[in-house]
Amino acid sequence: MKIAQIIAVLLAGAFAAQATTLQRLSVAEMTDQATAIVRAKVTSCAGAFRGTLIYTNCTLSVIERWKGAAQATVSISIPGGTVGTRRQTFSGTPTLNPGDEQIFFLWTGRSGITQVMGLSQGLLTLEKASNGTVYATRTPTTERMLDGAGRPVADEGVDVPLEELKSSVMNRIGLKAKQ
Repeated sequence: MKIAQIIAVLLAGAFAAQATTLQRLSVAEMTDQATAIVRAKVTSCAGAFRGTLIYTNCTLSVIERWKGAAQATVSISIPGGTVGTRRQTFSGTPTLNPGDEQIFFLWTGRSGITQVMGLSQGLLTLEKASNGTVYATRTPTTERMLDGAGRPVADEGVDVPLEELKSSVMNRIGLKAKQ
């Protein structure tokens, strides 16, 4: 009986390890914490091992820089991907495709690796409405989210005109610089 209980606990732990819990980040919080914010086009992506984990390394061609060092390209890493016949997936991570143009809220850690903030939270898709207005959007995530105090909250996603987003980000950066 004890062996069956141990196996059940191990299986439950394995399934729980696949779940992701995110801290909900507002656009203002991402703006403050990001080391770079860019409008960019994905030019290439390739999977690579880092230890036993697979990461998808992508190169972005910068169209506009809203925050961070002026660079023509930015390299980012996303947990998960494919190397040969091996594939790893991580809940809550975005999928990037060459040719996609998006807004990226990026964070570079001490290791020098640049990642999208809050997994998929810091990646906004650009969509053109029938009236010609371009919107920055992100559908609400289905991953478990907590607020800053650790309480469960629902994600609301993002749907804002691109120019309004850019203006609010630039204003927030300007206010922080004056403090």
